[in-house]
Amino acid sequence: MSQATVTGAARADSTVGTGAVGRVVGRGARPLAATVLAGAVLAAVLTVWAHVGSAPDLDVLSMTISDFAVSNRGGPMERAMFVLGATSLALPLGLRAVRAPVGRLPILLLLVWCFGLMAAAIVPTDPDPLVTELSTQGYVHRYVSVAAFVSLPVAVLVAVRRLAADPRWRSGLNRLRALAWVAVGGLVALWWVAFPAERMMMGLVQRLLVTVEVVLLALFAARLYRVSGMPES
Repeated sequence: MSQATVTGAARADSTVGTGAVGRVVGRGARPLAATVLAGAVLAAVLTVWAHVGSAPDLDVLSMTISDFAVSNRGGPMERAMFVLGATSLALPLGLRAVRAPVGRLPILLLLVWCFGLMAAAIVPTDPDPLVTELSTQGYVHRYVSVAAFVSLPVAVLVAVRRLAADPRWRSGLNRLRALAWVAVGGLVALWWVAFPAERMMMGLVQRLLVTVEVVLLALFAARLYRVSGMPES
């Protein structure tokens, strides 16, 4: 056997090995993406359950999700927040598994989203939404919630800009980018109703924002699910 033949065979073996590793990585990311999607669906079901089973005097137009949750301590609303945060942890793990070129910042921001939601579920806000001076736990709840809501759309916007260089991710990035900007607009609207408008329709605006962010999370996870079946670039 000639030296050229041996070299060619070695290169072929190396290529096959690399492809096999790529396929294993893809299969490992797929259940992680499915976990995020399942968590989003379960959180949505629990949220609807919380509203359907709530007391008739609770006003969804003015009361935030946190106000709603503290009115029924340990109820389905808090479980929904915790489930959404816990299952979202699979998203940064999945991005790492498929070697998505997002860098560290989006991963860190996604972790803020995850742990912020879980912390908000564990540490409730104050019972009275109109209280002028929050307790320590009220402040903790407020700022971890704000951090979570801000971090997700920012993480997606940064990730989308970097993922554009990867052919596996190019399809669908425009939808993710557009929805992330809608979420940013929702954050601005939430700030406006919380302060200049003195909580006018704050519950409705927050619920719309949360809906957009959950859909954004689900779309990102769905794209990860699809990419996990593609060969690495």
